Amino acid sequence: MRAIVAGLVVGLALLTAVELADLLVHVDNAVLDALVAHRTARWTTLATAVTNTGASPFTYPLVAVAGLVVARRTRRWRPGVVALGVVVLGVLSRLLLSVLVTDARPNQDLWLVPVGGYSFPSGHAAASALLAGTLIWLAGRAGLPRRPRLVLGSVLLGWAFLVGLSRLYLGVHWVSDVVGSWLLAAAWLAALPLLDPVRPEQPAAGDPVTRAPPGPG
Repeated sequence: MRAIVAGLVVGLALLTAVELADLLVHVDNAVLDALVAHRTARWTTLATAVTNTGASPFTYPLVAVAGLVVARRTRRWRPGVVALGVVVLGVLSRLLLSVLVTDARPNQDLWLVPVGGYSFPSGHAAASALLAGTLIWLAGRAGLPRRPRLVLGSVLLGWAFLVGLSRLYLGVHWVSDVVGSWLLAAAWLAALPLLDPVRPEQPAAGDPVTRAPPGPG
């Protein structure tokens, strides 16, 4: 996991450097132009509704409640505390990175919703990815059965993807902004198992230790 975290951080650093050098201008413009060309009233209404869920005030309470569920089922408070800390630090690091990069948003004539602040990385995309990832991780820590976890994971990941896509469709972010947010969120989420490692249970004193029967000879 340390290697994965390091790789994601390096990927984010490289994308940030490319962003500062304006090497993705053609890609950003091409994706934005393609989405703007396919706007309709119905898709705009749907994208606006989806994007409004991306930076919800319920983000922290949802993680806290999920942490309480884990604590109730496992009698362990650390997963919930670690998850909430990762979301807070992820959001703060996103804000810091945006101030350092000071990237400009697309032309205001393309905006379909009011926004403020810098463009890179996207706050909605980062917040939704962090929320989805921490809830999926907490579901695993709670010991939920495999099938419900797969369904929950699919729904949450699909939602986070749609939030990022909605920011592009609404004309308030470049595609590089959303990808940068996903890399940043993924780096923090990959650190969760490092911050709350699962260690194999040791037999208590006096408990019998199962041994494999000796082989022939």
